[in-house]
Amino acid sequence: MGLLNGFCSVMILLIINIVALSTDLNPVAAQVDVKTCANGKMTKQCGESIRLSVAMNVGPPPTNDCCKELVTVGKPCHDAYVQERHLKVHDFVGSAEDLLKRSDQVWTQCVQSVHASAEAPGHFD
Repeated sequence: MGLLNGFCSVMILLIINIVALSTDLNPVAAQVDVKTCANGKMTKQCGESIRLSVAMNVGPPPTNDCCKELVTVGKPCHDAYVQERHLKVHDFVGSAEDLLKRSDQVWTQCVQSVHASAEAPGHFD
């Protein structure tokens, strides 16, 4: 009987690990303190704009200024926020895969937007 209980415990742990590893979560994000990583770096309006785009899949894409704030905060903080505030409490539309995909899309669009605006200006006339 003890052997059966031990086997069941091992199987349960194995299943939990498989599920946890199959969600494509960012391990670096788990090391970020969500409560403080964006303090003073992102306005509430920008945070709400990103939340609507990522979690609710509505509204226009974040503005260039908002994207600058997001890039300043950094990818680990962005990922941690999405995982802690949306994924864990299922505060999003669609599947978890959809949420993570939208999160990456918004991040990529913002990085491209910020880098495009940071390029050298055109020739002086």
